[in-house]
Formats: sequence, C-alpha cells, structure tokens
Amino acid sequence: MPSIHEAPPGPEGAWGIANIADFHADPLRFVTRCAREFGDVVRLGQDNYLVCHPRDIEQVFVNSQRTFAKETGQKPSYARTGSYHYALMHTDGEDWRYKRRLLQPLFKRERVDASAEQVARAAEEMITSWTPGEARAIEGDVAPLAAQLVGRFLLGSELSANEVRRATAFVAWSFRPLPIRIPRWLPTPGNIRFRWSVRQFDRAIYGLIERLRERSRGSSNLLDLVQQARDGEDGCLAPAWYPRDELAIMLLAAHQPTAIALAWTLYLMALHPEVDARVAAEVEQLGDRRATVEDLDRLAYTSAVIKESLRLYPPVWMTAREAIEECEIGGYRIAEGVSLALSAWVPHRDPRWFADPEAFRPERWLDGSLEGLPKFAYIPFGGGPRLCIGASLAKLSLVLVIATVVRRYRLTLAPGAKVSPLATASFLIPQGVRLVPRARA
Repeated sequence: MPSIHEAPPGPEGAWGIANIADFHADPLRFVTRCAREFGDVVRLGQDNYLVCHPRDIEQVFVNSQRTFAKETGQKPSYARTGSYHYALMHTDGEDWRYKRRLLQPLFKRERVDASAEQVARAAEEMITSWTPGEARAIEGDVAPLAAQLVGRFLLGSELSANEVRRATAFVAWSFRPLPIRIPRWLPTPGNIRFRWSVRQFDRAIYGLIERLRERSRGSSNLLDLVQQARDGEDGCLAPAWYPRDELAIMLLAAHQPTAIALAWTLYLMALHPEVDARVAAEVEQLGDRRATVEDLDRLAYTSAVIKESLRLYPPVWMTAREAIEECEIGGYRIAEGVSLALSAWVPHRDPRWFADPEAFRPERWLDGSLEGLPKFAYIPFGGGPRLCIGASLAKLSLVLVIATVVRRYRLTLAPGAKVSPLATASFLIPQGVRLVPRARA
C-alpha cells in the first residue's frame, strides 16, 4: 500500500505572505509554474493546496463530495449588501440539494431547446448595430447580449442596459486581483468604488424583483420558483432575502461566463481565418434560414471551435473546495480546513492530456486524437453533481450566436489591439478584444 505523505511540495513564499504576491501578480503564470515544477498536488500556503491531476479533481468533484464543501463559514443572519450566501451556488449539503431540485425544472432540455429561436433572433439584433470596417470593443456587444438571453430565459423579462452595466461593474470590482487584500471597511478609492457598485447592483436586483412581482407569471419563472422556497427548521434554506440572493447570483453566473466565452471565441476565430472560413462554410450549408436546435448535429465543427475556445480560455478558470474532514488526495494527507484550488486552466493546457496544448486546433475534437482523454481533464463547466446547472443553455447559445455572426460577417483583429486575459478570483476576462466586422463575400 503506497505511503501517504504529510504535505505536498510547493514554492517558498516571499516576505512571509505565502505566495500571495506571486499569485496576484500573474495568477495564470503562477499556477502553471507550480503545476509544472511541483507536480499534481502543490502546497501554496499552510492551508492552501493546488490540485492539478484529473484523477484528483474527480475525487474532489465526485467521489468524495461529502468530504468537501463550497463554503464553510457562518452565513449572515440578515440581508447584507453584497453578500449572496443563500444562493444555490454558495450552499452545501441538504440546503444545496433542496435548491438544486427547486431550480432544475428551469433547465429541462425541452425548455432550453425552446429558447433557440430567441437566441438566434437576439444575435441578429446585436449585429444590426455593426458597421462594416468599424472596430468594435466586442465585450461591449456580447455582455448585453448574454444578459438579454439570460433575462428572457430565467425571468421572461428584458434586463435593461443599466442593469447589465451594474452587474458588470459589480463583477469587475468584486473580483479584481490585488497583491494584498485590503479590508473592505478601509475608505480607499477602490473600496469606495466597490461599495458603490454593490449598492447599484442591489438596487437593480430589488427593482427587478418588484417589476416581476407586478405581473402574474407561471412557475417556469426563476422568481416564482425561489419564492416557493420554504424555510428550514433553522431558517437556513430560504430566508426572506433568498430571492435577492438567487436572482443576483444566477444573473451573474449565467450571463458573465457566456459573454466571456463569446468574446474569446470570436477573438480566436479572428486570429485564425482558416477556422472562420470553415465555420462559415458549415453554416452556409443550412441555407438562408436561422440556425435551429435541430441543426446542432450539422454544426459539428462550429461546436468543436467552441470546445477548443473553452479549453484555452475557460471562463471560470478557478474554483475551490474546503476539506471538512481529514482525507487523502494524490498521496498526500489533507487536514480538515485545508482549501483546495481546482483550476481548469492547468489540465486544459497540460501536454499529458492535449498535444500541442497552447495551439488553437478545433480539429482535435473531431479527429479521434482525444480518445481516452480523462473525463476531468476538460472541465469548462465544472463536474460532478455540481456541474453548472446552465451548461446546456450556455452551449446552445454559444453555437447559435457564432453561427449567426459568421453568416453575415468575418471578424478581424483591429490594428493595434492588445488582447490579454485578466484572471480574477473566478473569471478569465478578455481585455482589449477589438474586432473589425467585414461583410461576408
């Protein structure tokens, strides 16, 4: 029986702050270097480990799910501004299982499939504002589109431009990486901006709730479902402010990753005109009509392009679990209270699983070269029971939006554009994606 080691190897943190400065200076470079130099389980600090091997990621996500928790801190007993601890994403155990069952009907396959026409129509509306030859900051187009799609699907309501801006501002300031985390109560310019963004976002959420409550709607609406939630014996399952928490996190978690994925995919296609041409040829075979859910099998290469984009730039690049009891991962003893960082970025770019991992090669998803790929080597939507509840909606939306765009336009990178990823606490945000639409010949 193999021996279990007490602690994995890892980099020595400088200035006594356990690698915090190195991580926040360049998170992607830091986790990549740690994985390459120290192996599949890396000690980042006294109570922080990085888990890199698909086998161990699977153990955390699936096989030992009761050993790990998403959040273990005490939840606030009042509706704290900027705190959404009672949302599905931030719960565990019976609380999570109850809310997952409550919300699952929203994401049934037939309901997702029925949204296809709305997705294609919204994408057409987006590109009507484009002028051939005029550079566009593509994030400014895809963020409102994604928010519009999410609003229609989850709430049966449009999200206003102000609501989208408030959500984006909240995300940007909530998850900005800093070399040293500054207490939120200090009146720094960044903290003042953060508090303003949170107040604006909360105001938008409460306004949205009131607007929706004025209507009489069915149980397929997110707000109606969460308002059916019952209180647990200790009040933990659904306090009075639960609708606010769930709507806030659902809107952020559903619209932000989709917008990020669209921006990265359009950018990669602009860099690779041969890929763009092949997607356009595939879409052209559909004729002059909109792409529909029945066309997904015929858009196999388009789907492969999106898979490859999600591999290179996973919108949710990092997540974490905390050990709630002692266990073993990858041959190392994990004490209760240790936080495990799970980064899709690391296995997605590991040459053990993907040949030429830095290259954008959609063909790898079609040529059989990925046969035998470990299941948890590719985790753009997480995995296990907590697989993203909206994964099917995101996949459908990405294919139909890309198909709609390429039918009319070929995109090229704007002169002087400098694109870089901003790795926040969770999201991999594209910066500087300026693309020029050119009419398809």
